[in-house]
Amino acid sequence: MSEYESAEFCMANFDYVIFDFDGTVADTGEGILKSLQYSFVAMGDPAPDLRDLKKFIGPPVYYSYTHFYGISEDKVDLYVKKYRERYREKGIYESKVYDGLVELIYSLKEKSVKVGIASSKPENLIYSVADYLEITDLFDAIVGVKSDNSKHSTKAGLISQAMLDLGATDKEKVLMVGDRCFDIDGAHEAGVKCCGALWGYGDKAEFEKHNAEYIVEMPNEIEKII
Repeated sequence: MSEYESAEFCMANFDYVIFDFDGTVADTGEGILKSLQYSFVAMGDPAPDLRDLKKFIGPPVYYSYTHFYGISEDKVDLYVKKYRERYREKGIYESKVYDGLVELIYSLKEKSVKVGIASSKPENLIYSVADYLEITDLFDAIVGVKSDNSKHSTKAGLISQAMLDLGATDKEKVLMVGDRCFDIDGAHEAGVKCCGALWGYGDKAEFEKHNAEYIVEMPNEIEKII
């Protein structure tokens, strides 16, 4: 148990757990990073270092292109098109489930905890990856961006929709689990607590800065919170 252990930590009781997808449920990094690199090369740019592209994982892809690489609004759609061109063809199949996640979800469901996904990834791509990994049926609700245009979707809105789909009316009974500050901020904006997952693409300093209520190193630690 982490240094965040407290009376609240030990007594907390959640009936609903909502997971981010990329970097939390599935390690989709290889496919995402290689597809991002492909998009820059296809647009005639030098290939960015794969390590530098890791900051794309978490925020909406449009935000990442414009804020991290200065891609102009009039060109960003073309970059996203090229990115998803390779991702649909190859990137989906360069994914794996994080160790311990499936076991955690089975255990939560045995305790009548409902489990969902809220991700800034297009919903059709979430289903494509989840189907490939054979985990789709583990979730009671899957919420992502409804179309390939994710410019106007917010994490808080996606979490709120997942709560609605799960039938969660008491926000105190909902826990969001994610690996980036965007998950924490979105959870708080939606009125629920958040657990930072250190096996993804964020780190402890990021989670502390954004006031994550819980921080865990391994999936099985989440069950202790529940």
